[in-house]
Amino acid sequence: MKVAFGLPKVLLICSAVLIAVVSLCLYLALGGSRDNPAHQPVQVWLLQDEAVQSPQQARQIPAKHWQLLADPTRQLGYGLGTLWFRLVFEPRDGYVLALDAPFLDEVDFYLLTPDDQLLQQMQTGDQRPFAQRRLPASSMMFPVQASWQSAQAEVYVRMRNVGLSYLPIRYVEQEAALKQATRQQMLHSFFLGILLFAALLAVLLATVTRQHSLHLFSGLLLCIAAVQAELNGLPFQWLWPGSPGWNRLTEWCLPLAVLSCAGFVSSYFNLSTGWLRQLFRLLMFLSVVLLCATQISVLLESYHWQSQLKQLAVFLMQACVLATLSTGLWMLKSQRRKAVLFLLPMSVLMLSVVLAALRALGILPESAFARSVLELGTTLAAVLMTSSLVLGIYLEKAWQAQVQQALLERNEQLSKLQQQELNRSKIAPFYGLGSRLALVELLNYELQQHRSRYRLLLLEFQQYSRIEAVLGRRQSTAIVNAYVDSLLVLCQRHGTAVVSLGAERHQTLFSLATDRFALLVQQSDFVPVLTGIRKLLHQKFTVDGFTPDLKPHYASVTVSSEYGQDAEELIAHAALAITYVQKTAGHLSYQHQLGADSRQRLAMVAGLAHAANAGQFSLLFQPLLQISTQQPCGAEAFIRWQHPQLGPVSPAVFIPLAEEAGLMSSITAWVYKEVRKIQNQLLEQQIMLPISMNLSAQDLENPALINSILQHEQKYASAQRVKFELAESALAPDAPAVQKSLQLLKQAGSTLVMDDFGAGQSMLTKLGNLPVSELKIDMALLTMLDTHREQLLAGAIKLGKALDMTVICEGVEHQHQLDFLILNGIDAVQGYLIARPMPAAELPRWLAKHQTSATTSALSQPA
Repeated sequence: MKVAFGLPKVLLICSAVLIAVVSLCLYLALGGSRDNPAHQPVQVWLLQDEAVQSPQQARQIPAKHWQLLADPTRQLGYGLGTLWFRLVFEPRDGYVLALDAPFLDEVDFYLLTPDDQLLQQMQTGDQRPFAQRRLPASSMMFPVQASWQSAQAEVYVRMRNVGLSYLPIRYVEQEAALKQATRQQMLHSFFLGILLFAALLAVLLATVTRQHSLHLFSGLLLCIAAVQAELNGLPFQWLWPGSPGWNRLTEWCLPLAVLSCAGFVSSYFNLSTGWLRQLFRLLMFLSVVLLCATQISVLLESYHWQSQLKQLAVFLMQACVLATLSTGLWMLKSQRRKAVLFLLPMSVLMLSVVLAALRALGILPESAFARSVLELGTTLAAVLMTSSLVLGIYLEKAWQAQVQQALLERNEQLSKLQQQELNRSKIAPFYGLGSRLALVELLNYELQQHRSRYRLLLLEFQQYSRIEAVLGRRQSTAIVNAYVDSLLVLCQRHGTAVVSLGAERHQTLFSLATDRFALLVQQSDFVPVLTGIRKLLHQKFTVDGFTPDLKPHYASVTVSSEYGQDAEELIAHAALAITYVQKTAGHLSYQHQLGADSRQRLAMVAGLAHAANAGQFSLLFQPLLQISTQQPCGAEAFIRWQHPQLGPVSPAVFIPLAEEAGLMSSITAWVYKEVRKIQNQLLEQQIMLPISMNLSAQDLENPALINSILQHEQKYASAQRVKFELAESALAPDAPAVQKSLQLLKQAGSTLVMDDFGAGQSMLTKLGNLPVSELKIDMALLTMLDTHREQLLAGAIKLGKALDMTVICEGVEHQHQLDFLILNGIDAVQGYLIARPMPAAELPRWLAKHQTSATTSALSQPA
């Protein structure tokens, strides 16, 4: 970057020196030592009196009211109104009174005879047509004749100017003055051409680079060029000599220059926030206000306001220059390169301002160079600023090129690293087998061939996580590695039947997880390969004295676009199929129906999350009949789900889904709330009927749910509380969370019922230690009636009685079932023979109807 900055810096300095040398040579060629023509002395007397309207009136003013100007070139001020001057000089042929101020609005020359008669008159100024001038020069020249007087002549000058007023009068040779004016005009035109060229170059740069802030810089240069052109008398001499009303460039262009300069500096340094941004916004606002005020003053033809506003425009421009220079110095701290390129032309401009001030103070002698120093400095500053912008763009492009080159090199390095990482990522972090990425590439390649030659076989060890929890990662990995080594030998033995990319182990067998593996098998050889793998994994490997059973499951899917559009979809389908495998060493091939079932299950799981809030759940209640009193002794609550698309969904379907999705506790909380509400309604009707509801294993493992239920239950008496039915699968005393929940329920005095007794592997050895007071026999034992196993049902009743439990049998549908149960001492029954599940609104009517002796006698009669 240092080299890229050094060369353009040298080029910039050389261009600045070259411009200075050319300008100096041009000055020497056009003016040089011949710059000052021979001149004669002239006295200038000043009179400021608004009442004086004619040269005759001015001549009648006593001499004591006239002020002799020792230095006629000094500035008189703004808004002075009409000024009268009396010029005293010795008349000579070939001489002119030259007024070097082409921008003055109205300047009238009057020559009076001794008897106050008007001898000659010349009306001039940039608000008068150029054709009225005696001599065609931008400077106002009044020719002098020796025949006017023998001694001294008096010429009266009337001046009226909007803006700064002063009278730089000279009494010089006419021919030399015209030549000097021509040279000055050529010099002004040269500077003006450079400014216009710089403005055009800025427009081209803005168009090419799309840096729209350069348009503001171009506008600034055009405004400066317009002001200098008017100050030098060029527009009304060459562009509109017959339309003096157009000579208002200074009034319009000074505020526009401030507006363009403030906008350009803000964009150049990217001043988005901070006090500098606010400063330039203020300058832009003031320039717009000044521009509008100037337009109003012109329309109102207010001389006073036009003068004051012109002075304010000059002050505002000076403030803008100071703010711009200060900003460049301030930005040296944060944007050094931009600030340096910005301050170089600003320094040239400030130097020209200093030299112009020294000339105005009389320290520098009058010359063409001294009179043009401000114009020269402005032009050089514009050229240098344009060069700086070009240089800045060059440096920016060079920097961007270097950054892009660095990024390209970095990207190449990253590509190499990514390729290395990709090669490493094709090996799984465990067992040294192929990774999922390698398998995906292989499957995608086969899918692109549009052929169905292979099947993706997925193998999963169902017991791996439990074995790892007992033995630890190191020993469980050693066991799996033993199986993997044997699998690799089997794959090599089958040759081309199993797809192998090479001799390495990671090129044949792929590991998707610590307990899941995959391989690709020929369709024609799939059955023998699967049979061989099953036989192999049926063996038990012993590691450090342990011989665990990993219980492998298998699933497969045909590698075809019919079963998956890409590799990930194929793997997902195989993984879905393996979830449906029930028995150990079982295999299932993916079919489209599995996908449909899975989507339906997902839809139901998604619906379960908001079914309660959507009002899709409802409760049915099935009464229980107490045998000893022949009266209803309770009711069990059953949840029902009315799906908006699928219709009624069985609890046998959605309850397992809710447990898998972790939604069971929220459903149980809803059921408890509804049961509690129904039981309270029954209590209000003086109906004392216990209602029971189910608690799952997940409910017992949720202490927040259990505590919430118990807090509500403790508000009621024991007879008014809800009973909780627990399935055998939920009563796992070895689980700490379940054990704690059971203890809380027992301590709170809640009635616990063991539900579905006899449906599974009953915990007969632990039944006496469980905190249950009622035993509900599953309807599966009723199917043993009239068989040689019906004594199992009788034994279950006797077991509950022996443990001092209330024994209930559910699912009673026939009279002979009821007779058998009564004969063996059952306490209560539940089933269709007693009542079908009913809505809560029908429960009171059913209770009233069955609290009669007729019902009791009807139930007691034998079938």
